[in-house]
Amino acid sequence: MIWLRSAISALCPNFQSGLRMKNFVVNLNRQPEKYDNFQRLNAGTSIPFERFEASEGASLSPQDALGMNLVVSGAQFTPGAVGCAASHFRIWQQTAQSEVPALVFEDDAIIRNDIAGRLDFLRRLNAWDYVALGYNTDSILELELTPGFKSEMMFTPKQPSDESAAMFQRSTAEVAALRLVHCFGTAGYVVSPRGAKKLLELCFPMENRFLKLPSLNRTVPVLGVDGMMNFIYHSIEAFACVGPLVIPKNNNAVSTTVPSGEIPRW
Repeated sequence: MIWLRSAISALCPNFQSGLRMKNFVVNLNRQPEKYDNFQRLNAGTSIPFERFEASEGASLSPQDALGMNLVVSGAQFTPGAVGCAASHFRIWQQTAQSEVPALVFEDDAIIRNDIAGRLDFLRRLNAWDYVALGYNTDSILELELTPGFKSEMMFTPKQPSDESAAMFQRSTAEVAALRLVHCFGTAGYVVSPRGAKKLLELCFPMENRFLKLPSLNRTVPVLGVDGMMNFIYHSIEAFACVGPLVIPKNNNAVSTTVPSGEIPRW
């Protein structure tokens, strides 16, 4: 934990008042309004957000994607999904190389105002690679309470209203970290340098797989990097924050990763 304390000392003079790391807000150049809205919406966190230029999937050629080791040859993913994967890929590369933990948000994230102080729970974990601070609420969250004893959660509503989002941001409820089995989305997370190295090694190149979700009695296709991550949570020190400190808007109508037509091959 020495590396974590050193990072905290450099980025947050008063650890007891909150936890600061290198942070990234993933945002496309063509959508500056989303970053502006993100800053207004989450001003109550007092985090000095840093914009990270997202990769534009539509501008990536198959040669680019294969050259970056993002996908296997012939795999089918939307350009948005490949761009999203490339963005997190680049953040994980920086994190692995810098040896500083990263706090990562997507630009549609809704964040609890007290997140800085709540991240103190990281000090109580013996070791961690990845911690999901939020997850898609239109899907399942599966946790391991103790070895061999699991819990599955569903959420209501699937999409937060403006009123429920505002109430969420003002919440001061306690949070805890539990071992992560399954979740979807990358709206908000923390990743350690060691975890970033593991994610780069184990999640790429992305390929077309099907993930079994016994609790839902369903098998779902992998649509992007968050789907690939579900195959490796058991082999890394992965946790989820319960309750969440971040929730996404889950607006599939404007999503760049949800298929809406013919999906190209890479």
